[in-house]
This record gives sequence, C-alpha cells and structure tokens, in this order.
Amino acid sequence: MGKSNKKEFLKMAIITFMTSILLLFTLLTLQINGVLVHIGVAPPSGISHLALSNSLFIVAILSLIYLFEDKGIKGMIIAIGAFFIIVPSLPNLLFEAEYTNFSSPGSKEEFVVIDTRLYQLSNSRLYMTYLTSISTDDGYRPFSDGAYKLEWEEPNQLIIHYKFDYTSDYLDKEISTKYKVK
Repeated sequence: MGKSNKKEFLKMAIITFMTSILLLFTLLTLQINGVLVHIGVAPPSGISHLALSNSLFIVAILSLIYLFEDKGIKGMIIAIGAFFIIVPSLPNLLFEAEYTNFSSPGSKEEFVVIDTRLYQLSNSRLYMTYLTSISTDDGYRPFSDGAYKLEWEEPNQLIIHYKFDYTSDYLDKEISTKYKVK
C-alpha cells in the first residue's frame, strides 16, 4: 500500500473513531435524560439502544486498532472495548427482558414496559421516553404475569394498578404517570 493510501486510511480511521465517540456520547446523554433510541417496530423487535451502542463501540475499536502498530496496544484496545461492550450487555445475556406493549384508548399513543420500567414510544419509532418505574417485591414482574390493570384519565394521565408481589391476590399497588399526547 502506498504512502498516500495509508494516509487516507489513517485519516478515515480518525474520522470514523471521532464520529463513533461523538455518537456514543450522544446516546449516553439521551439515556441519562430518559430517552432510549429504538429504531423500527415496538420492542423487543427493532434495533435497540444497546445494539446501537455496541455497534458504535465495535466501529470505534476497529478504527482505533487501525491507528496503532503495536500488538500489545491493539490487545489492550480490544480488551477495554470488550469490557465496555460486555458489561452493559451482561444483564441482557443473563436474564431475558420481559416486554409488554399496549396503547392508549384510540391507539393514539403506544407504550412498552420493559421488566418494570414504563416507556412511551415516539410516533416516529426512533426513540422511547422513560415515564416511570414500577416497584415490586423481589424482582417480581407484574406485567409479564398479566397482574395489572390500566386506567386512563383525561388529560394524558395513566394510572396503573398492579400486584406488588406474586403471592398477593389483589392489585394492591398503584402508580400514576403523565404521558405526552401526540
């Protein structure tokens, strides 16, 4: 490979690395503010926030590897990159997330509960916004068990009645949240 081609590849590797890092920080900022990017149909289908993050990490790692000649440094980059991919993915690898999808009356707004976190899906299906968490006993997931009832109040108020733990015979807890009307 000629010197000019190598310089072009180095330049592209730097641009790709910087773009990946910028997009990763953007995803992190969105996540901190309760917005998860989700492209496509409602979860669990589509491309998730975690899948996008992992893809950007892989692109950043490959770009960074290309910039260094030393095998030891390349090995460290791969190890650190693998750590940043595996650690956030570990809960999903060990425990299968439970998804429950539902719509508001008239199907104007769509929602998804992932385990015990409630999100509202955007009309564009590019992201979902965190609304609230459902607290339960010992990791019980009332939505996957069908142990809940939804109550819709105007304007844009959702009240969720649910079981706090699996031994209960009643929907003994209640949580209320506002959602955005589109």
